[in-house]
Amino acid sequence: MADVTARNIVGQALPILLLCVLIEVGAGLVLGGMEENFKLLPGLIVLVPPLLGLRGNISGALASRLGTALHQGVLDPRFLWGPEMRVNVFSSFFLTLLVSASAGILAWLVTLLVGIESVSLFTFLAIAIIAGILSSFILIGLTIGIAFMSYAKGFDPDNVTSPLMASIGDIFTIICIYISVLLVA
Repeated sequence: MADVTARNIVGQALPILLLCVLIEVGAGLVLGGMEENFKLLPGLIVLVPPLLGLRGNISGALASRLGTALHQGVLDPRFLWGPEMRVNVFSSFFLTLLVSASAGILAWLVTLLVGIESVSLFTFLAIAIIAGILSSFILIGLTIGIAFMSYAKGFDPDNVTSPLMASIGDIFTIICIYISVLLVA
């Protein structure tokens, strides 16, 4: 029986993980295209890894909570906007705001401590918070959609949603960082 379970997990996860590799290559290309922005806004590169990790971690946690709630019957697979969904969406959004601001402050402090030329604290905060909010709106919706669609198709959302959202989160967060740089700079 364990062989069948392992086979099912690998069968569901492998194609998704291969797709994630392609998405990450795309994210790298988008990041490479931002090279001029990094030259114009010194220290900005320090902010990118924490923002990418932030979105991947928050989207992954949301994906896991939704998958568990679907499996336990706490969430209706017909996607009804109930208290469980509201709490999960609000929590994810609120965490994004808090951690984005923290990432902006910490990235600015690191540039000061290491002696890297950098933009102002306000610029770091504005870029981090705007990128976090923009990516949050996109990624929360995608996380919910992918979790419910994978469940409806008979897949385990834990095998599909979490890995996909980590990769999709990277590319959308990079794009949102770029947009926030254009808005702030």
